[in-house]
Amino acid sequence: MSKSNSYIVGVIILSIISAVLLSLAFPPLDLFPMAFIAFVPLNIIIYKADKFRYYITASSIFVLIFFGYLLLWVTSFMLKETQAVVSFLTLFTILFLIIFLFYFPAMLLSGFLSKKMPELRFIAVPIVFTFMEYMRNVGYLGFPWGIIGYSQWNFSLFIQSADIFGVLGISFFIYFSNSIISHYLLLYAEKDKSKYKISYIPALIFISSFILIMIYGAVKVNLEESRRTLQPKTSIALIQKSFDPNIYWNSIYTGEPFRKGSKGIQGFAEKFLLKPEKFVSEEKPDGVTQNGTVSVKRIAKLARDASLSKPSLIVYPESVTLDSYGFYLSEYREAFNYGLASNSMYPGIYNTYILYDMIRYTQTYHLLGTTIIKEDTNENAYNPYQYYNGMEFINDRGNVIGEYSKIKLVPGGESYPFQDNEFLLNTFPFKNIISFMYAQFDKAGANRWNRGRSLTVFNHPNGYRFSGIICFESAFGDFVRKFVYDGSQTLAVITEDAWSYSDVSLLQHFYMSVFRAIENRRDIVHNGNSGVTGHISSTGRIISTLPFWKPDYMIANVALNDKLTIYTRFGEWFVYLCLIFIFVFLFLSAAKTLMEFKEIVKKHFFYKKAEIAEPLVPSAKRVDEYINDDSNYDLPSLDDIEESVSKNNNKSNNITVKKIRKLENNNDKNNTKTNIIEDSDKHNIFEDNNFTSDISSVLGTIIEENEEGFNSKNIKKNNNLRK
Repeated sequence: MSKSNSYIVGVIILSIISAVLLSLAFPPLDLFPMAFIAFVPLNIIIYKADKFRYYITASSIFVLIFFGYLLLWVTSFMLKETQAVVSFLTLFTILFLIIFLFYFPAMLLSGFLSKKMPELRFIAVPIVFTFMEYMRNVGYLGFPWGIIGYSQWNFSLFIQSADIFGVLGISFFIYFSNSIISHYLLLYAEKDKSKYKISYIPALIFISSFILIMIYGAVKVNLEESRRTLQPKTSIALIQKSFDPNIYWNSIYTGEPFRKGSKGIQGFAEKFLLKPEKFVSEEKPDGVTQNGTVSVKRIAKLARDASLSKPSLIVYPESVTLDSYGFYLSEYREAFNYGLASNSMYPGIYNTYILYDMIRYTQTYHLLGTTIIKEDTNENAYNPYQYYNGMEFINDRGNVIGEYSKIKLVPGGESYPFQDNEFLLNTFPFKNIISFMYAQFDKAGANRWNRGRSLTVFNHPNGYRFSGIICFESAFGDFVRKFVYDGSQTLAVITEDAWSYSDVSLLQHFYMSVFRAIENRRDIVHNGNSGVTGHISSTGRIISTLPFWKPDYMIANVALNDKLTIYTRFGEWFVYLCLIFIFVFLFLSAAKTLMEFKEIVKKHFFYKKAEIAEPLVPSAKRVDEYINDDSNYDLPSLDDIEESVSKNNNKSNNITVKKIRKLENNNDKNNTKTNIIEDSDKHNIFEDNNFTSDISSVLGTIIEENEEGFNSKNIKKNNNLRK
C-alpha cells in the first residue's frame, strides 16, 4: 500500500472512531464523559493533514455517521407523508449542508491556524469550532441539533456556568479538552518538545479552568436551590394528551394505529422506522366520531381532572388542536354561549365548543397551543387569511386575552426559503424559480406558515409574568433569553415531537430545555404531546416527568424569579470573543506567512548576489570558528594532521606552485612585493612561525571532509527513524 493510500485509510479510521465515541455521549446512552475524548481522533487529523481531500474525507465521514445517527428521526418524520427515497434524500441534504457549510470549513480553518501557530493549536481548534457551532444557529437554515454542549445535560456541576457562557461555552470547554489531549499525544509521538518552549502551560490552563468551573457549579447549585425555597411559586398543570398526530383529523376514529401498508422498500422502511403502536388508546370507536373530536375530548377530561388541584395555569402541547380556537370563538360565540353546538356541525366548530365549555368549567387560565387565523389585509393576496402556528392565553371565562405566533419556523417543515422576501417573490425570473421550488416542497408534504413578528410576555392576574416557547424555538438559547430579558419569570415550552414515533427525538428536545433553564435561571415546564412532559428547576434539575406515549397530566410547583444572569443580559458574548481571537490568529498567521515569503524572496534573489560578492574566508578563521563551535565534537588530532600532510605531500608541491603563480600575478597588478616559500618540503609545519599559514590549510581540508561525513551520517539516521 502506498504512503498516500495508507494515510487516507488512517483518516477514515480516525473519523469513524470520533463519530462513534461522540454518538455514545448523546441519547439514548448518555455517556457524557465520552464527549471529552471523542474529538481527539478528529483533532489529530486537523493538526497533521496537509491536503484538502483529507479534510473533506474526515468531515464527511464524521457527519454522515454521527449526525446520521442523531437525526435518523427526521427520516421517520418525512416517511409518513412521502416516499422513502425522498425521506432519505431529505436527511442526506441536511447532512450535506452540515458538512460543507460548517464542519469542513471549521476543520480547514482550524487546521490552517494550527500549522501556522503550532504552539497555540490547543486553543485555535476550540475557538473555531465553537464559532462554527454558533453559525449553525444563524439564518434560515439554523439547525442547532448536535451541538456538543448538549451532551452534558446530566453533568450538573459542569454545566452551571451556562448562566455566564451559554451552551456554546460548554461546547468550547469540551473542544478544549479534546484539543489539549490531542496536543500532548502529538508532542509525545513527535518527541520534540524543543519547539514548545513551555509545554506544561496548556495542561495547567485546562486543569485550573476545569477546577474553577466545578467549584462554580457546586456553589451555584447550592445557592440557587436555596433561593428557590424562598422565591414565590405558582402551580401549573401540564396536559399530555398522547394522541397520534399522524392520523388524519377529518377521518373517522377507528382505534387502529396509523399504518400506510406500503410494499417493497417503502414498506420495509415504514416497518423499521414507524412505530405507531407506542400510542395507548382507551376510546372505543363508534363509527361516527372524528379523530380530532376524540383528541379534544381526551384533553378536556384530563384538564377537568387537573383543575381539581386549583392550578393558576393549565398548559397544553403545541397544536393541541389544529382548529383555531380564537377564530371559531369569534365567529360562533353566541352558539357556544347557548350550547347550540353539536356533533352534526363542522368538526372544527364542535371541537372548539368542547374546549370552550371545558375552560369555563375549570375556572382557571389556560395556555393553548393552536392555529391562529387572521385576515390578510393585502388586497392582492392569493389567500384572504394568514395562518400562524401559535398559542393563545385564555382567561377563566374562555376569552382570548393574549396570543403569540411562532417566530422560529422549522426550515422546509413550517417555512419555505424566501417566503418573507417580497422582492424575490414578485420579480422575474426569481418568482418563477421560487414557484417551482415551492411546488416541490408541497409535493413532499411540507407546510408554509406565516411567521410571527414580536415576542410576547403574558401577564397573569395572579401577579406573575410568563412566556410560551413553541417547539423548535427552544433550541435557540440566544432567542429564548430575550423573553426573559423582557420580563418573564418562568417559561413554558410546548412541543409536538411525536410525529416521528422516536423516543430519541423526544429526549434530544427535552434536554435542550435543561440548558435554557440554567442559562436564564428560570424554572421551565416542558409539555409534549406524548413526552417529554416535565418540570425543570433553575439549576437544570429534572424535578418530575410523565411516562412517554400515555395520556396523563401533572402539577408543577414552579418558582418565579426576576433576576437576570450574565447570559440573559449579554447573550452570546463569549462567541463574539472567539470571533475576535479568530481574527487575531488570522492576522498573526498572515504576518508569519508574509515573513516566510520575504525570506524566500531574499534567499532566491538577494543571497545569491551576496554569496558571489562575499570574500573568501581565511583558513585560519575557519579553523578558529570550527574549534569554537559547540555543535562540533569530533575535532582532528595532531596525528590526523600529520597523516594528512604525509598523504598530500606530493599534491602540496603542485598546489603551492599554483598559489605562488597566482600571488605573483596579483602582486604585479597591485605593485606590491611578497615573500613566498618556494619549497614546502624543507620546513616543519609545527614550527611557531609557520603554524598559522600551513596548519590552517590542512585543518581546513580535514574539516570539510569531517563535515561531509557528519552530514551523511545524519541523513542515514533520519532515514532509519522514519522507517
